[in-house]
Amino acid sequence: MQRTVLRLLPLAMLFVASAATAQSSELDLRVQDMQGQELGPVNITITAPDGEVIKETTRKNGRIKIRLAPADEPYKLLLQKEGHPDREVEFTMTRGRDTSFAPQLWDEATMKKQKAVDAFNEGIRTIQSGDAQASLPHFEEAVEFDPTIAAAYRLIAAIRYDLGQNEEAFEPLNKYLELEPLPLEFAPMAFSVFLAVGDARAEEYKTASVDAGMGAQIAPDVFSQGVAAVRAGDDEGAVTLFTEAASLDPNLFQAYRNIGTIHFNNQNWEPALEALGRTLELDPGNNEALRMTFFSYALQGNLEDSIEAGKAWIEANPTAGRQVQHQAEQLFNDEVYGNAKLYDQSLIAWDDNHPRAHFRLGVIYRRSADSGPAREHLTKYLASAPENEDIKDLARAHYELGILAVNASDAATAREHLSKSLELDPEGEYADVARAALDQL
Repeated sequence: MQRTVLRLLPLAMLFVASAATAQSSELDLRVQDMQGQELGPVNITITAPDGEVIKETTRKNGRIKIRLAPADEPYKLLLQKEGHPDREVEFTMTRGRDTSFAPQLWDEATMKKQKAVDAFNEGIRTIQSGDAQASLPHFEEAVEFDPTIAAAYRLIAAIRYDLGQNEEAFEPLNKYLELEPLPLEFAPMAFSVFLAVGDARAEEYKTASVDAGMGAQIAPDVFSQGVAAVRAGDDEGAVTLFTEAASLDPNLFQAYRNIGTIHFNNQNWEPALEALGRTLELDPGNNEALRMTFFSYALQGNLEDSIEAGKAWIEANPTAGRQVQHQAEQLFNDEVYGNAKLYDQSLIAWDDNHPRAHFRLGVIYRRSADSGPAREHLTKYLASAPENEDIKDLARAHYELGILAVNASDAATAREHLSKSLELDPEGEYADVARAALDQL
């Protein structure tokens, strides 16, 4: 009985082995390098879906054949060779069919270059999806893996520039220029970036931009230079830069406005009005240009033009009248009567029912012994003054009218106004003079 079992045992073992062989398929593995050339010997570790692990080594030509059981899930293949980063890939074994598989194993340098390419391409895809800022990490990763990818540096610089981060764009732009000449269309960017960090190459790219007909693109940066000159107290340099900015972009009304502002502050009325006029041609409702135009005419004593300029200013900005009223009040209190008079004349021209302007003009004309206009304005003031008007100003208006009547030998009118002045403000600045005048009537 035992001999029978022993005699049958090899047959049973052979039968089982044959069954396993029939259920397996052959994997023809050929490991290659980046160029598709054979690479070996390579240590391989195959992990089956059921967890079984097989370790082998390919021949020098990178080839090995292994029988594996077909499976619905993929096998994992780990490739290892000295001087090459480990690489793990997957493959599938199909029932009834052998499998040829030629994975690539890259050396360290090639791996880095490939990672750089992958990162760069991912950055391009991100830009194409409409999110340029989100592409920055990909391009930065690309140059970290491969510092020779010039296009990545250029894109980093351009994105930083578009985000207004000129200083952060300097290093990638500089790296790019170490590798390749800058395409002309990027000259305005280079000018802006180099200007931000004080690099002398800014002038080179400024000239290149202008010569290429891209002056309007760099006009804002030249304008910014003008602003910096103003802050440094260099008015002459600022005017030069604002003039240059306007020549680069004739529609840059802010440049003309700033030229006008500098001349206005320095009381250079003619060039101020010229620049402000150009501003208003481009931006008719520009509040600052309208304001300075009014005051430019007013401070020259040009009543007619100041009135017209003021009307345009008020049309664009209803608070303009209040601004002129405020200036007139300050000048009147400071006894700068000439300018106060001009502003009040403008206020009256815009709106004859303006109590404070009538009050100030009445006092100013009375001081200059111009009795007719003085009487007219003071009378209009008293007729239009609001109920909450300052008692002292009301008393002074009556006092001024009383003195005018005294000078005109109109005793009745003089008594009326002088008495009213004392009634309103018996201890005021003009009370003693009013009493003395009444005593002489």
